[in-house]
Amino acid sequence: MRLARFRLPTGAPAFGVVEGEVVARLDRRISSFEALLGDPVGAHPADERIPVDQVTWEPPMREHAKILCVGMNYAAHARESGREVPARPTLFTRFPDSVVGAGTPVVRPAGEESLDWEGEAAIVIGRSGRRIAEGQAWSHVAGVTCMAENSVRDWQAHSVQATAGKNWAGSGALGPWLTTLDEIGRGPWRVTTRLNGEQAQDDTTANLVFDVPRLVAYVSTFTPLRAGDVIATGTPKGIGLRRRPPRFLRPGDQLEVEVHGVGVLRHGVVDEPVAAEVGGAR
Repeated sequence: MRLARFRLPTGAPAFGVVEGEVVARLDRRISSFEALLGDPVGAHPADERIPVDQVTWEPPMREHAKILCVGMNYAAHARESGREVPARPTLFTRFPDSVVGAGTPVVRPAGEESLDWEGEAAIVIGRSGRRIAEGQAWSHVAGVTCMAENSVRDWQAHSVQATAGKNWAGSGALGPWLTTLDEIGRGPWRVTTRLNGEQAQDDTTANLVFDVPRLVAYVSTFTPLRAGDVIATGTPKGIGLRRRPPRFLRPGDQLEVEVHGVGVLRHGVVDEPVAAEVGGAR
């Protein structure tokens, strides 16, 4: 099944199951999106159907979710970055307001030109847990989604911590939905990133340094995982920073991140308005 959060033509939030060219609303009989993740169910004939071209996709997680991202989790990406393959997962967090849904352009910060692409497969937690054993990890995963885990490289380089480069509002994207494990399986999943139709990244999660069970076990050791939390598994080689010369995202670009068997996350790029309000002042 493909489970999604979206907004109706009226702007009201909803969630449900994507069925081809329509999405069936389940929010009228399921208490929350997290409840649906924990016990995925299909649509009933009586559920309202809405054409997908009439909805606005939201990220398949809510505003309270933890988003944990894994750095250097493909050896080839570590090598292109001049880094050693880590002995333990390298983690950083993203704030929920740093990602938008599919079809919504990501925002290049005003005065910054180093917004880079990072296509990834991300897992969404369906069942809460703490200190989850690797052998039990898959039972806590609801499904897989696509992530454009984009980075403002100049700010990322300010220190050894990645936070400043990873959390600009609306700079990344997640979606358009998650595909449940009963449909997509446990991998490996192929991850492909295309910039303006040209392939930029392509690899398979068979090449992850730390696989999904290891990541779930590691993360849940120090923080509880709850339904709706996201773990981004890492980006393959092929980022713009390592091109010669470097190539970063510009307004008008179109980025696609495809996790084969899940779907395609598409977004454009726009500049942050220069006259954006700061602290309520113009």
